[in-house]
Amino acid sequence: MNSTSTKSRGIAPLYNRDFRLLIVGFAMGQMLMPLQFFTQILWVQEYAPKNVWLILVALIGASRGVGALTFGLYGGALADRFDRRWLLLVTQILLILTTLVISAVLYFSDGSALTFILFFAVTFISAGLHSIDAPTRLALVPDILGPSLTPAGLSLNQVAGQLAMPVALFGTGFIIEGLGFSGAYLFSVIGNLIMIVCLALMTHRSTKRENNLERNSYGFMDTIKDVRYGLKYARHHSVVFWTIMLLVCMMGLGFPATANLGPTWLTTVVGVKISHVGIVAMNWGIGSLIAALLLTYFSSVERRGALIAGGAILFSLSFMIFVIDHKVVNAVIGNLGLGAGVTITTVSSTILIQHIVPNEVRGRIMSILQLNMGFAQLMTMPVAILGQWLTLPVLFPILAALTVTVVGMILITQPQLIKARLDNSHQ
Repeated sequence: MNSTSTKSRGIAPLYNRDFRLLIVGFAMGQMLMPLQFFTQILWVQEYAPKNVWLILVALIGASRGVGALTFGLYGGALADRFDRRWLLLVTQILLILTTLVISAVLYFSDGSALTFILFFAVTFISAGLHSIDAPTRLALVPDILGPSLTPAGLSLNQVAGQLAMPVALFGTGFIIEGLGFSGAYLFSVIGNLIMIVCLALMTHRSTKRENNLERNSYGFMDTIKDVRYGLKYARHHSVVFWTIMLLVCMMGLGFPATANLGPTWLTTVVGVKISHVGIVAMNWGIGSLIAALLLTYFSSVERRGALIAGGAILFSLSFMIFVIDHKVVNAVIGNLGLGAGVTITTVSSTILIQHIVPNEVRGRIMSILQLNMGFAQLMTMPVAILGQWLTLPVLFPILAALTVTVVGMILITQPQLIKARLDNSHQ
């Protein structure tokens, strides 16, 4: 395929009106999501008791992780049963409510234990809603575009998010300083509102046949049955299983230190000012954007297994660069590679699995794939506890070396993952 046809294929999904609306809403959500994340971390650092502040920062990630793991599989089952567009609308409305509550908690906070309990409880609920939104949104892309344009569509979806993220990260510190913790968090609700408008304007509707609705009611036992089937499918498909395991290990070991505790590393170890944290962290978004643009341009690449492996290796080595020295240049270069690595791995994994699994189980498998993020969030707590004891400068290089080792072992012992291609994924 020549470069002109490759480029045309890469942007072809943009001619679909519903897809354009879907990625515009996604981009706006991604633009304001880092604002929520950084605001929560910096608020806890400001108000938490000094002897446990690092553990409470980690509890943000743990709350998100437990929420994602609790609701994630259920969300995938819902995505396979109900109209996916309607499900996204409901979750966005509920996310607005959680944002309003958290913003109020930050505004009226007095640093009491009750304030922190309420804060973490609502964070847990918000994470659960996000874990329903993510697999539903991913499963909706093939519904709109069809299998031939799905790789390009998923890559463009990532481009949209990563175009927004550097802008968001650049302004995060200034917004927090200008509006305060509560005002900055409340500002993020704009993203949810725009997503609701975009979803409301879409014309796509799932049919009864697509969602396999056999009856009007859908009870708890139905959910358990659907979840079990999804888990069984994933467990008995070697490529699907090891793709998920690679992401779980990579993200579980690397994400807590580089993302959840990344702002803490920058401000307390590297010595970056709060107002400049976003400027350093935005390099993660820049790396992700570069990777997403390349994935879009080369959306016809069939060897997705090799891309998954390459992305995982890049992420692991960039983690080592990020923590090997306490300099801003290490943080910048490390973030660039981390962002590119995680984007290549996650987007290629999603594309490969979308081609492997049938539509009727797609939501459930996407939710299982998304559990890697919930596990990564949950792992923030033990990492923080060890960091409080060993100190972050001692712990983080150990985690980086462990990540390189584990990723390398999986890729060496599971060659079928590296060899996986789109053209034979249904066999």
